[in-house]
Amino acid sequence: VDMEKTVSVIMGTYNGEKYIREQLDSILSQTYSIKEIIIQDDGSTDGTVRICEEYAEIYSNVLFSRNERNLGFNLNFKSAAQRATGDFVAICDQDDVWFPQKIARQVEAIGEHDLCFSTHLRGADMQHTHLVSPQYSLEALLFCGFAGHTMLLRREFIQTSEYWIDKIMYDWSLAICAQLHGGIAFVDEPLNWHRTNEESACHVELKRYGKQVAVHPTYQPYLYGIRNFRCLQKKPNWQRLYTFIYEHTEEERFRLAHRMTRCMLSHHLVSLLQLCWLCLRHGDSVYYRKNAKGIMGKVRSFCYPLIFSYNNVQYDRN
Repeated sequence: VDMEKTVSVIMGTYNGEKYIREQLDSILSQTYSIKEIIIQDDGSTDGTVRICEEYAEIYSNVLFSRNERNLGFNLNFKSAAQRATGDFVAICDQDDVWFPQKIARQVEAIGEHDLCFSTHLRGADMQHTHLVSPQYSLEALLFCGFAGHTMLLRREFIQTSEYWIDKIMYDWSLAICAQLHGGIAFVDEPLNWHRTNEESACHVELKRYGKQVAVHPTYQPYLYGIRNFRCLQKKPNWQRLYTFIYEHTEEERFRLAHRMTRCMLSHHLVSLLQLCWLCLRHGDSVYYRKNAKGIMGKVRSFCYPLIFSYNNVQYDRN
């Protein structure tokens, strides 16, 4: 590993007193030296501030500040990223745990790419986790991204404002723009544990928009899929995102993503059927690998645009 490259860690906090010590300890225990841990609080009302100030007093590389007003996690991370001075920037949640080799493995793997990410473990506790290994082709990223807490990015990339597409989840936007520019490197081993809990940002987001996640949805995505897909198409953020991608995929190497994006911007039923067909044809790179096998895997691949629209709140930000 090239130890000459410096790494900044950015953490956005909001009422995270319950787990933040464990997360900070895991960052401070990295085998790769961390230049700075930039913690930016977004208006916590619990003991988060006190804990962060305590760490900042003990560790010289922990830099803590509080926002004058609540920015929301998207803008909070963007603001924190602008303060980073390391060669690379790692994004960090407040309630996860990093494994000791996380940064070392990612610095080793990133090469000339804009972004490097890894698989991770997800679960309420370490005894009940499952492996998360998402697709990351540009075609797969048309539907959803992968977790920011698995990312290491070049500082000049993450500090480019254009790559933070307005009103789109920051990690999804960064992943899309990385594939459009310098590309993505992948470490196929879990390097952190993502702790699922009711206070996490994704759960709060669903509650905010009155959504509930079916633990094991069966018929719901198929029954309501077309209706939900049509509703999503009417949202300004949908138009904003896919227009951006469409305008940046005119090169031949982006041919498939360009074609799929054109279908997503069209309101004709034929275009939706074409999109479904393309998802079936390219299921190995668009749909989740482990679920794209057998007859039902083919059905799910074809219906992926409908499945992804089920309970989707990615385009609801204002």
